[in-house]
Amino acid sequence: MSTPTEPIWVDTDAELADATAVLGRAKALAVDTEADSFYHYFHKCCLVQISDGHTAYLLDSLALHSPDGLGALFANTAMTKVLHAAEQDVLYLRRDFGFELTPLFDTMIAAQLLGKKSVGLAGLLNEYFEVALDKGCQRDDWSRRPLTTRQMAYAAEDVRHLIRLQHALETDLVARGRLEWAREEFEYIALRSWPARDFDAEEFWGIKGARDLEPRGAAALRELYVMRDGRARAADVPPFRIVSDETLVTLARRLPREAAELDGIKGFTPLVRRRIGPLVLEAVARGLALPEEQLPRPPRGVGRRRTAAFRTRVERLRAWRRERAADLAIDPGVLFPQSTLEALADRGPVALQEAGAIPGLRRWRRDIILPDAGRLLG
Repeated sequence: MSTPTEPIWVDTDAELADATAVLGRAKALAVDTEADSFYHYFHKCCLVQISDGHTAYLLDSLALHSPDGLGALFANTAMTKVLHAAEQDVLYLRRDFGFELTPLFDTMIAAQLLGKKSVGLAGLLNEYFEVALDKGCQRDDWSRRPLTTRQMAYAAEDVRHLIRLQHALETDLVARGRLEWAREEFEYIALRSWPARDFDAEEFWGIKGARDLEPRGAAALRELYVMRDGRARAADVPPFRIVSDETLVTLARRLPREAAELDGIKGFTPLVRRRIGPLVLEAVARGLALPEEQLPRPPRGVGRRRTAAFRTRVERLRAWRRERAADLAIDPGVLFPQSTLEALADRGPVALQEAGAIPGLRRWRRDIILPDAGRLLG
């Protein structure tokens, strides 16, 4: 294989026009993004990497003023966009720039449908091409400029080999009769949208350990959760950089009323204490003062009727999934996600007549379960 060319840095509209002129002649484009979600509350796409299989272009999306040419490139339906684990990239490119990426090929999804034990990009490149990736920059702050030589090389390598990996995986999908499965999944990812969401205090229930708390502790945890988000938003840092989920739950269990009671709490370092110690005590006090009738109660599961019939169907479906997954040499969760199984169990025999209401029930999954649906859902 020829020696790879140096990546081309693009941070002006003129350079972008030159890049899109070259890339526009390709039949497929490898695409990746780098963001700053590990460092900022208001996270954003900071870099877009694109390769035609020969040259990697690194587009500084923080500096470019008019990326419309790039949008036209992505919207070209004659050109396949190849990504690995595309979901987050699609989110950033659609949310931040309004870009659409169709048709799309996701090398991670392809690997999952082939039953690969390692579906990470590094593992696949090593398996197919004996290429070793340097993953040391994954947690870098990509909003900082200038990028280092190592960061630029890292970003380029993430797209440099994607197109030939796509060719190899597509060949294997065709051989296994699973290309249509993959295309359905690719289309779902490419067309998926994420509605804008405001902060919801009730999402504290998603913290591990929240449902194990007594109601008074849950009230304190909700107040702590709201306090943390406010501090994170004001400082433009991710909430976990203010204080971890684990520490919040510990505080909600201990319900400290005085500063001395904050001593010895794991994760509550002297620095954290100086920054938010009084705010923690105020939040806990609000939870303790909440009237009994206003104490939070865990939300009930939606669409999960824990009836005997439901439980029986779930067990039958899980046993069937294990057997079929083994036959197909595929991970059971890829074959049928748990949420899909439970939705089928919930609706019972009419489920496959209402396929659109069942999350994850794409046509290929419906075709697989249809011969056994009568005994499984009855």
